[in-house]
Amino acid sequence: MRYGFVFLSFFLFWGTLSAQKKKCQDLQDKAYVDFQAGMFKEALGCIRKSIKCDPNSATAWAIQAEIYEALKDSANAIKSHKSCIKTDSLYQPSYYYFAYYLFRMSRFDESLKYLMRYDSVPFMPDFNPKEDAASPSMKSKVDRLRASIEMAKAELGDLLKMEIKNMGEAINSPLNEYWPGMPINGNTFVYTRLVGNQEDFYISKLGANGWEKSRSAPGKINTIENEGTNSVYDGPKQQILYYTVCNQDGFGSCDIFFSEMVNERWGERQNLGEIVNTPQWDAQPSVSGDGNTIIFASSRPGGMGGKDLWLTKKVNGKWTKAVNLGPTINTKFDEEAPFLHYDGVTLYFASNGHPGYGQHDIFMARFNEEGQWIKPENLGKGVNTSKDDVGFYVDAMAQKAYFASAREGGFGGLDIYSIKLIDKFKPKPVNYLLGKILDKQTKKEIAANVRLVNLQTQKVIYQDSTSQFLIPVVAGNNYALHSTAKGYMLDSRNFQPTESSIDKPYIIEALLEKIKTDQVVTLNNIFFDLDKYELKPESEVELKTVIQLLNANPQMKIEISGHTDNTGSDAHNKELSANRATSVKTYLEKFGIAPLRLVAKGYGSSKPNASNDNEEGRAKNRRIEIRILNL
Repeated sequence: MRYGFVFLSFFLFWGTLSAQKKKCQDLQDKAYVDFQAGMFKEALGCIRKSIKCDPNSATAWAIQAEIYEALKDSANAIKSHKSCIKTDSLYQPSYYYFAYYLFRMSRFDESLKYLMRYDSVPFMPDFNPKEDAASPSMKSKVDRLRASIEMAKAELGDLLKMEIKNMGEAINSPLNEYWPGMPINGNTFVYTRLVGNQEDFYISKLGANGWEKSRSAPGKINTIENEGTNSVYDGPKQQILYYTVCNQDGFGSCDIFFSEMVNERWGERQNLGEIVNTPQWDAQPSVSGDGNTIIFASSRPGGMGGKDLWLTKKVNGKWTKAVNLGPTINTKFDEEAPFLHYDGVTLYFASNGHPGYGQHDIFMARFNEEGQWIKPENLGKGVNTSKDDVGFYVDAMAQKAYFASAREGGFGGLDIYSIKLIDKFKPKPVNYLLGKILDKQTKKEIAANVRLVNLQTQKVIYQDSTSQFLIPVVAGNNYALHSTAKGYMLDSRNFQPTESSIDKPYIIEALLEKIKTDQVVTLNNIFFDLDKYELKPESEVELKTVIQLLNANPQMKIEISGHTDNTGSDAHNKELSANRATSVKTYLEKFGIAPLRLVAKGYGSSKPNASNDNEEGRAKNRRIEIRILNL
């Protein structure tokens, strides 16, 4: 009887204990469900009861910490984090979560202290790697957090003052607004607004008193499903909107589409095609200023991990297979929301893989002359916060940037803000060439191979077969512009823009003339040092174009004519011009043009193109021409 009573008491006690444990767990589960639903006060009530029921549950303390974080009660959030660690000091991830919260509170030294404790946990007695150790992905997050703390501490004494301003009620509302963009002329603001659970495009026009009240984008781009992340190409013939469409007639969950503007309304959407889109998530396109490059985000395989940034180019009117931007830009986490500036070399994007201040921070990277991306830089605490900061756009003149943020003080949710960038984060301001190719006799448009080359770097900036073009150019660069078509003489131009002004583009009307005997064309991109006749390296771009012309017309024989201004003696000028013409002839022969097809002659200053009374005229007179002797 005695032993029977003891066993009966044990089972009654165990049953009571199990019921109590279930009650505590149910309260904890309900608290978590309420928290996920955004019912923070209800969640707090439940989790307090759960902790009172079982004060030794580290999970309950961790949930309470998250609830207090959401309620912005930092004092109680910190207490809860400490109680969580005290309750289960061997669970390594708890130290990271607390360190990350302290970092968001700008308590950097304390955050580093808990990261050091995170490092020491595996050496504590009774540590069980299977149950207590952080995952490999968390270890990467710890590395990022440690780098972010060091970066933040370095900037602590000099926070960036960038005049961040809410765009106001013309653009923003109590709803979510994000993904800003514009055409290159800056007169239309295009962005995404979330109405209920549905994304649509909205636009605002720039009026005399600033941005006008936005309205739903006209035309056929907004549907009952989601559309977003726009990028506008404002070309010479048409305006094209590239954007993301999800779960609508695509190849994957989200695809990149485009629509053309017709009579002030966006037309039917068109899929960019399966050469760009995949069965995975492909979204957030950014089109270059010339319309021939798109950088976008994708979760397709073959990248660094997570979402990566990819690039596709338009060649002969068709988009090419996308290539990954590589490990300098992409990490094992997520890179998203790219914006390639009109200068063609400055990229802004959001990442939670590079060291940052919050969940997604905005970074800048430049493409150098060696054809490589330079290590991205965080735009700093002036732009980035502990919240998501995404969707960065910089205007063509590099005066203002625009981005979406959930920071406090807005109209509600995500708002769009403007900001003045400091010099180190500015792209190069651009102007642009707006051109048209015409037949000289008929004045009708003709398709020509148009090529713009940066003569300093020998890099092709733009190349396309077209009758009209819009090409962004950067002040301070020296450009060669060539227009060639079968059966026509080449057109050679030189541009050295000294300033950038969207209001004053370079207007070009290239009149191509059918090839005929005695036809003369000036080679505007042949360069010599003062009073010298050795060709400068920048001349090679032009000379290779002449070689292409001669190879396309194998019976053509030309005279290479050298000319000078009237500075110096006639004899010296004639000798100098002859030597310069001979240098061109020698170069062409070196690359396979038969000597019998080439005649070099120097005319000195005897055939001026302009007045020698001023420097502008003298510069025009110093030139190399080619004249067709026979065909």
